[in-house]
Amino acid sequence: MRFIDLTTKYHITRDRLYSAISISCILLVSGIGVLVTKTALDAQAQNDRIRRQEQAERLAAATTESVEETTSSSESEETSLVPVIALSEDFESVEPLSSETSETDESIEETSSYEEETTTVQTTTEATATQGHTETEMYMTVYASGELNLRTGPGTEYDLVRVLEPGDAIDVVAVTDNGWYRTYNGNYVSSSHTTTTPPVAPSTVPQTEATAAPTTAATTAAPVETQGPAPAGATNTCTITFYGPQPRADGSYSTTTATGTSCSQGRTCAADWSIYPPGTVIYVANDPLGGDGYYTVEDCGPGVTGYHIDIYVDDVSSYSTTSRDVSVA
Repeated sequence: MRFIDLTTKYHITRDRLYSAISISCILLVSGIGVLVTKTALDAQAQNDRIRRQEQAERLAAATTESVEETTSSSESEETSLVPVIALSEDFESVEPLSSETSETDESIEETSSYEEETTTVQTTTEATATQGHTETEMYMTVYASGELNLRTGPGTEYDLVRVLEPGDAIDVVAVTDNGWYRTYNGNYVSSSHTTTTPPVAPSTVPQTEATAAPTTAATTAAPVETQGPAPAGATNTCTITFYGPQPRADGSYSTTTATGTSCSQGRTCAADWSIYPPGTVIYVANDPLGGDGYYTVEDCGPGVTGYHIDIYVDDVSSYSTTSRDVSVA
């Protein structure tokens, strides 16, 4: 019996040992598998991070190149748009910005704004076409020989703006092939009803074209005497007229002033720069536009001489010539 017990114990101990070894092997293999799997996953994750970082760097480089190319292209375009304009004292030679007719007209209109004489000035340039008629640039002052219709185009079929009184002065900038004058403000009058001789006396109720000089002694053939700038606070009675956007030959309108700003109703006005230099802020008593009365001198014109203020408005037909007390703010 004792021998049997020993044999049995021996077998039990051996089986336990085998079981322990088997479990240990299984655990070891499992641990190795887990370690290998973790290592593989870590390597894959690291590769993914490296690939994403490389893609981000390539995208950033491409974006930088695109921005640099865009900046360079913009600078080139801006450089190519710089205009060169040659201005002459008598306005007989004007170099256009380009060969296009519309830009030529705009250059001539800008140079004409620097004229400060009321004597008749006539300059003829290359003919242009507008509204189905050929126009030739011409700068002069004419006078209504009788009651004269001011129209929006060169013909009786165009809308009537208003009726000018006999003797009213009109600043002409072009003449059409059918005998109509284009005024400084882009309206038209029939040349057959005008004269180049100034009236003996001003009309009883002056109602001139918006940019025409007032019908006083200032519109006679004698040049206006040079006057010094008006001192701050000084009040003078001035003729008040109105002007609007200037038409171009292509049918569009220009609102650029002689100082390079954009016209704004309630702010922009034209004046004689020898009295009210550009940038001067003036106060117009009893503002005809119904505003606060403060305006900035940003423009000038061939018919704006002496104590004459030409106020910019969007619709010229709504206003007529008047007079107001004007002081330097």
